[in-house]
Amino acid sequence: MKMKNGGKESTTTENLTETSSELANALEANEFFLVYQPTIDLQTNAFAGVESLLRWRHRVRGIINPEEFLPELERTGQIVPVGRWALHTACAQGATWHEKGYRFAVSVNVSIQQFEDATFAHDVEDALSSSLFDPSLLVLEFPFSILSNDDGSVGSRLQVLHSQGVGLAIDDLRPSETAFTTLEEYPVSVVKLDRRFIAELATSDSAETLIVQLVDIAKTRNLQIIASGVEDAQQRRRLQHDQVNIGQGFLFSEPHEAADIDRFLEDFSIFSGKPL
Repeated sequence: MKMKNGGKESTTTENLTETSSELANALEANEFFLVYQPTIDLQTNAFAGVESLLRWRHRVRGIINPEEFLPELERTGQIVPVGRWALHTACAQGATWHEKGYRFAVSVNVSIQQFEDATFAHDVEDALSSSLFDPSLLVLEFPFSILSNDDGSVGSRLQVLHSQGVGLAIDDLRPSETAFTTLEEYPVSVVKLDRRFIAELATSDSAETLIVQLVDIAKTRNLQIIASGVEDAQQRRRLQHDQVNIGQGFLFSEPHEAADIDRFLEDFSIFSGKPL
């Protein structure tokens, strides 16, 4: 936790120790919960799906955003059991939405530690079987660094997951020739553009050129492209023009708890995910 001291931010050892101790008990105390941020089809305006995001409801400090506690979960290895809980929870919620007649993708973020854990593929299988969630509508999101730092085992691990019928997404992608070449080696079905890259679109011709190149690659490989951090109408128009598939960001919706997503769906007059 960061404290302000004389106008400057500093991190105290005492507060880090306190946070670590509290995090150790947060999962058992049911203090973690998920929020879901909608994704929208940029070409049709249809509701495309949701990304599940972890939050911590601290008994004293209230709701804490992940940038304040995820590094500590990763440092202590607690990210593995917490990630397992998030996966099971998101699959169960996805199954509940589908029982109501909604058919859309639910994305779950996976940390590098979780991905490298020997039980991860079994955890995915267990989450799907216990919830009866459709594997084709589960998307596992991995940071691009798992590909760029591959020790030779990543491809086989991803192939096992791919054989389970789930979607595989690479998150926080900054388009480049190197990234394009790397993507070709893996069974990836979704790429998510880094929000900082999206912010550069208004001032960088090279950024838009790279997006056009990625769209061309996506068409040949049947990849879906999601633009993260879409915050204004100008960004949306550029992405539509470049034929990017999906948008996600505050322009469309903030993350919400499941009950609020239900109301969002009810109010989304052009929602096209319900079966006829």
